[in-house]
Amino acid sequence: MKRFLSIQMKAWILFGASILIVVGLIVSITFYLYQYLYVENETERLLEKTISLQEAYMELSEEEFQDRLTWTLDSSPLQIVVTDDPMMLGAALPLSDPNEQLIINEKERQKLINGEIITIIRDHENLQSRILGVVAPIKSNGFLDTIILVYRPVDEVNDAFYQIAPFVIGIGLVFLLIIVFLMRRVQHQYIEPLVELERGAKKLAKGKYETTISINVKNELSRLADSFQFLATSLAKEDEKKRSFIQNISHELRTPLSYIKGYSELLHEANVNEEPEVYQEYASIIFKEANRMNRLVDQLISLTKLEKAISESMVLSPLVLSEILNQAATNTRVKREKKQQTLQAELNDDVIVNGEEDRLLQVFINLLDNASSYTHEGGLISIRVNTVNKLAVIEIEDNGEGISKKDLPHITERFFRADKSRARSKGGVGIGLSIVNQIILLHEGTVEFESEKGTGTKVIISLPLHLE
Repeated sequence: MKRFLSIQMKAWILFGASILIVVGLIVSITFYLYQYLYVENETERLLEKTISLQEAYMELSEEEFQDRLTWTLDSSPLQIVVTDDPMMLGAALPLSDPNEQLIINEKERQKLINGEIITIIRDHENLQSRILGVVAPIKSNGFLDTIILVYRPVDEVNDAFYQIAPFVIGIGLVFLLIIVFLMRRVQHQYIEPLVELERGAKKLAKGKYETTISINVKNELSRLADSFQFLATSLAKEDEKKRSFIQNISHELRTPLSYIKGYSELLHEANVNEEPEVYQEYASIIFKEANRMNRLVDQLISLTKLEKAISESMVLSPLVLSEILNQAATNTRVKREKKQQTLQAELNDDVIVNGEEDRLLQVFINLLDNASSYTHEGGLISIRVNTVNKLAVIEIEDNGEGISKKDLPHITERFFRADKSRARSKGGVGIGLSIVNQIILLHEGTVEFESEKGTGTKVIISLPLHLE
């Protein structure tokens, strides 16, 4: 199984690489300062002195040149050798004076013969030191006659460099401390929150939706953690809804199925000729429970389609609201007449909304059917239509049983019933108002409920008007 490096490990690897880069930069800068700035600068100074002495040797008298040579030695920390020693020129051997014991090899001698000025950096055996020097030739009649060597021990150059080395090292340490500080900040502000988010994501992937993510920083990751926590909470709620849905649907199906199974067995054992009333009663119960199961399944399918359609576009068209409400009243008239209920309607034929006719008709039939079911015999149901700003406001009100304050916020939840025994006796399964709410949401409208126990219920629906 392939193992991956953690975020924290990767960050520290990056930190180590950053330190190596800083060290490399310090070394590179140090070498540059030494090799290309200081040493080259010293070489240029030696070259200037050597050329100046070369010109003076050729232009001045021997006495004047000696004065110039003495002045140069006294005024600068340089060593100067002027020699026409045939041993040095020919055999490339050390000079007899220890202070002048320098070697010019054959290749360098050839360059001098050709009139070139050369630079040398090499060990001086007697001085036990490296020297930096510039050698200039003096030619006579086309032959190498004399050489002028201006040099200084490299130790002196190094001593000067060592004076600035602490500053270079100090700058390097400052950069290193800055990187350590930044790494600690990154560790606290970003790496630790990312590790915490990673742990939370793994728990969430295992279905532990109650996961709590604690991040003690205020940055982009804290906002991400808040969103992640909101996601975990939402998933937990959805998981609870799913479990509740399964429990509710199981309960709703278990009751009619048990009736159907039980009465089917009794029906199977009954004698239709000897007990026709019993047979008819059992058949009626089975038929009623089968119808209730069928309604439940139809409503569940309808609700699922509506919830899916929220993210999909609907084809809306201008509809005269009064025509839909009249049709809904006609479809529910029989139920009201059986209970001798009165319907009062204050409609406006000029109110036109954008909607889907079948869906809106389903909404108003459901609400009128509910109003009739939960209103006593001889009760009053009213419909009013008004316009407010750019909205059509439909109010459906009854003087029936009403809904308690604690139950009112939950009545659009699936399978919720304020009085489960009464709702079941009236044929409800707690899905109708969920369907109503979903349809109105699809029409970019709102549904509100106003009710108190024993005083009736008012449903207020707002829909966007059709604007030409």
